[in-house]
Amino acid sequence: MKFKIMRCLATVLTVNGVLLTLASVNAFEFIQSQERVVELKSIAATDEKSQDPPFPQSQPEREGVSHGALNRLDELVAGFVDAEEIVGAELLVIKNRRTVMHAVYGRDAPKVGQPLAKNTIFSIRSMTKPLAGVMAQILIDERVLKLTDPVSTYLESFDNERSREITLEHLLTHRSGLPMKSAGRLWSDYSSYHHIGQVADYWGELGPQLFEPGEQYHYADANVDTLGALIERVAGQPAEELIEERVFRTLGMSDSMTLLRVGDPRLGRVAGKNAGGKGRWRQFWRWRGKPYFSFPMFAQGFYSTTVDYARFMQMILDGGAFNGKQILSKAAISRILTPVSQTPMPTGFAGLNSSYGQLMHLYEKKGRIVAFGHSGSDATYAWAWPDQDLMVLYFTQSRGSATMSRIEAVIDSLLARPIPVKTN
Repeated sequence: MKFKIMRCLATVLTVNGVLLTLASVNAFEFIQSQERVVELKSIAATDEKSQDPPFPQSQPEREGVSHGALNRLDELVAGFVDAEEIVGAELLVIKNRRTVMHAVYGRDAPKVGQPLAKNTIFSIRSMTKPLAGVMAQILIDERVLKLTDPVSTYLESFDNERSREITLEHLLTHRSGLPMKSAGRLWSDYSSYHHIGQVADYWGELGPQLFEPGEQYHYADANVDTLGALIERVAGQPAEELIEERVFRTLGMSDSMTLLRVGDPRLGRVAGKNAGGKGRWRQFWRWRGKPYFSFPMFAQGFYSTTVDYARFMQMILDGGAFNGKQILSKAAISRILTPVSQTPMPTGFAGLNSSYGQLMHLYEKKGRIVAFGHSGSDATYAWAWPDQDLMVLYFTQSRGSATMSRIEAVIDSLLARPIPVKTN
């Protein structure tokens, strides 16, 4: 699909982080608003257990999307590449469960890399967090875990005066008080760690450094790496195996991986990692027989494609259902989509608060969820708008790029909440 070249501008909205006091009824209202859609869609989905492609191609106008909007979005991302603001990108727009745009831009590596191909497998970094979070929600649904469970119930390293008050809910909401980084051994001698349990033990022994558990919000990988170790302990099997079985296989995410392993036939499709900034990109990793992380990291270690991650987002959109089967309870979806804290994350979605629920980034106004999604620090992004039955996935491997808020503003004004054109 080719799109006419046009130019567009975007604006950025910054939100300061403060605590929200919102009832979970807002998320239940979201679920109720989606029930009719789920009922209508699930009948057809039941007979399409592994639909290929999962989001069939459709003409934009047929789905209520204008070619002009897609032209401008296409031009924006192409412009990012031309201006060397990113190295390359894959863009997927899904409306009404139909693909209305799927395009690739740029290269796999700066200057000399191969052209980026569709269905590239990307390092999704922090977009790993919602996947680990859903596994925890499944265990909560099955009454294996409770939100109020102290982490120390399962991990002895948290059974001390510093960490004993941290609960599962604190991990899921980034309210444990654990820092993003520390000056300790984890950061100075990371290669000496061989298992996620050792990482969790480090954090348990260090303890909250910023505030008492539950008092505030502070986004930290420590919370979700600890969650991975907790899931493994309570389940009695490697947490990555559980996620591969209960999430990836269930949702048909056949191109998603918890760890890169020698001999995997998908390795040739894994993108290299680039870092730097506008006009000064360098590739700092690509597959040459060794993974970037030597063991699964549940805060930032997984790999996926735009289409696979869209399957995951669609399950959340459908109130926890997939192919006629309830993967998550409606209560679990409510927990994920209930705003708990405002975040300092900037956003291009005009007039919306940037908030966080249980391992999901939320965009809301007065407690009403307008959009949800997550981003990854290697510059991968996924957003979903329940009322519009719309998803947009924008994956790059350009760590250090600053394009998120600009593409958000364009998506918001042209696709998600188009600004009406006044006529005389």
